[in-house]
Amino acid sequence: MLTASYRLQSADADSIQAELVVRNGTGGPIEWQLDLAFSAEVTGLRASSGPGVSVSIKGGGRYLLSGSKPLAAGVTQTVQLRVSRTGGGDYPLGCVLNGSPCGTG
Repeated sequence: MLTASYRLQSADADSIQAELVVRNGTGGPIEWQLDLAFSAEVTGLRASSGPGVSVSIKGGGRYLLSGSKPLAAGVTQTVQLRVSRTGGGDYPLGCVLNGSPCGTG
């Protein structure tokens, strides 16, 4: 099973640092896309990780993160997130990985 979890690491008035972990528990490589939906108070998102991850802005507080290559079986990819905000938005309101809900706490 492909899973993802989101964990808040630190927060201040203008931004948060969070960690996103995508795990491939399947028997083969798999491509992944993660749709994160935040409140309108979130104004931007930057992602960094060892292997490549792209971020697309979908508007309305929604961001689509995609792995640049398939994630190998049994492998975990950790992505560091910096989220800019004007108020709330510590946790996503929604998290969907390849069409299935994922953890945000």
